[in-house]
Amino acid sequence: MVDETSVTVYYEQFAIGSIAVTTNGQLGFQYDSRWLDTKGSFPLSVTMPLSDTRYGDQIVTPWLANLLPEEQQLLTLSRTLGISSTDTLAILMEIGGDTAGAISIDKPSIQEEWAYQSLTDYYGQPTEADALNRHFDDLRNRPFLVGEDGVRLSLAGGQQKTALAVMGPNGLPKIGMPDEGDTLAIPMNGAPSTIIIKPDNPALAGIVENESYCLTLASLIGIPVAKAGAIQATERTALAVVRYDRVLRKNGSVRRLHQEDFAQANGIFPSQKYEQGTVRGLDLTALIQTGRHLPAGEALKLLDQVIFNILVANTDAHAKNYSMILSDRPNLAPLYDVSTVLLWDHVNQYHAQKLAGRKRKPEDMARRHWDRIAEDAGLSPRGVRLRVQELVDAMVAARVEAMAIVLDQQGAVTEIVEHVAMLIEKNALRIAGRLGGD
Repeated sequence: MVDETSVTVYYEQFAIGSIAVTTNGQLGFQYDSRWLDTKGSFPLSVTMPLSDTRYGDQIVTPWLANLLPEEQQLLTLSRTLGISSTDTLAILMEIGGDTAGAISIDKPSIQEEWAYQSLTDYYGQPTEADALNRHFDDLRNRPFLVGEDGVRLSLAGGQQKTALAVMGPNGLPKIGMPDEGDTLAIPMNGAPSTIIIKPDNPALAGIVENESYCLTLASLIGIPVAKAGAIQATERTALAVVRYDRVLRKNGSVRRLHQEDFAQANGIFPSQKYEQGTVRGLDLTALIQTGRHLPAGEALKLLDQVIFNILVANTDAHAKNYSMILSDRPNLAPLYDVSTVLLWDHVNQYHAQKLAGRKRKPEDMARRHWDRIAEDAGLSPRGVRLRVQELVDAMVAARVEAMAIVLDQQGAVTEIVEHVAMLIEKNALRIAGRLGGD
């Protein structure tokens, strides 16, 4: 008989199930029978439906890996904790108190113990902008303040970012962009964050205005998005993104909504988030067909997200940039992580997935390519082409308003916003102009 250790997965104080670890490092997950009998319970993943089945390593390990940051962020975390970067569960036992979605690993998240420490108090800085600047500097050496007593935070992805909470003047957490009188705070003792903040990046000049414009434009044309906008630190700007997987209860506390990204929903590792590579990732057909887990109307929203990412040339629209919410009933998560690569010549200009079977730049899309995408996904080619044209028309009509909204945000540079808007519109119009022929 193989010896096992067990790690509990929680939703707040409730045990969802346990991850068993054998002596040879294989993982397995099984739901707690009490969770299965609980009204309103939700599955961890569409790959792990609610049942008394024990799910094996080939399902559990990639799902957990997608909860961790990637690349340099993960290596820095690994060195700080003194844990191998490949020991996913051990790292999550240290930092998995507030993750993407609703769960915490190894320790429950108990509301009575939640606490928030303001950034100004933590860094001893006189203003919020000063404290935020110090926090950005801190992130280089300590992603998510790893190792700090009481702080257990994790976000997926390779980009440097932080998860904080917006606290209103009443001292309670708020789901929304920070306004005058609000403060930013570090979630402690398993408390949920309410906002993600992504600092500017010298290697991607204009990234804050770029992403803010793309999300604003999408919202104006009717695509649900994660609410976002630029904010200012003392020396830097950043994009603040309101967490769509957090909602307020009537008592003012924060409820986590469970979600998973499409890499998790398809049982692949973060290293497979792009289609290209020696180990193939998710292709466009499989990405669109992930909508089978969603109600019909939600699946159509997924098509809009895919089309919009192509129209704005967001070539980094990989499997982890699409998500679904599993709490209550499956729904497509709002659009997030969108920026045009047309602003940067040094960044890959080819889409994350092959378009119509070939590695292709979005600007080269023509009628036959959309038809092939639709046919492969079991959709109406004419219907897809009509939707592309509708979205392009709406984007052109919304450009001036989108620019005005972004230019009104802290630290926005007019020349960058105007250039991003021009590049996106030019790309979208080029694609629309080729819908009528090859």
